[in-house]
Amino acid sequence: MVWVAVGFMALSFGLRLAWWLVWPEDTASAGVYVHGVLPLGACVLFCLCLLYPGRMSLRASFFPALLGVLFFILKAQTFVWWHQTLCTLLYLLVAVLYGLTAFSILPLRKLLFPLFGLPLTFHAFVLDLIVHRTVFTLPEWFQEGSVLCIMAGLLCVSLAIREKYPAVREETP
Repeated sequence: MVWVAVGFMALSFGLRLAWWLVWPEDTASAGVYVHGVLPLGACVLFCLCLLYPGRMSLRASFFPALLGVLFFILKAQTFVWWHQTLCTLLYLLVAVLYGLTAFSILPLRKLLFPLFGLPLTFHAFVLDLIVHRTVFTLPEWFQEGSVLCIMAGLLCVSLAIREKYPAVREETP
């Protein structure tokens, strides 16, 4: 499952890089960092952390996860106020729960499944296929595909935690 997560992060990197190189006019000077450097750097660092063997790699993956959270929070600044607030709270919750799990402070691995899976499902099947189906331009689909791949990669990491990192404490039934 770790390799699948790395694959999704690499695909996200590729989509984001292609968007950035093919449609550079879509990126203002500040947007270069928010929409380019930040997610690209987070994907590369996340892949490196996941590929590094041992327990420390999961802990180290918390830093690129924080970069991803920062990217998503900054991206949400363009949403209407209530959507922006909900997304920001969700992203902060992601950061806290992922950190608590990665550092084995609390056994929250099972909470990560719905935390990553539900927004991914909502984005892919409600927003993208129903709401934005006819609205998105090709550059926007590259950006959205990159975002969906990040979400899928995080879901795969949450599924792989017990497999690759057995030292993460499990919930008792």
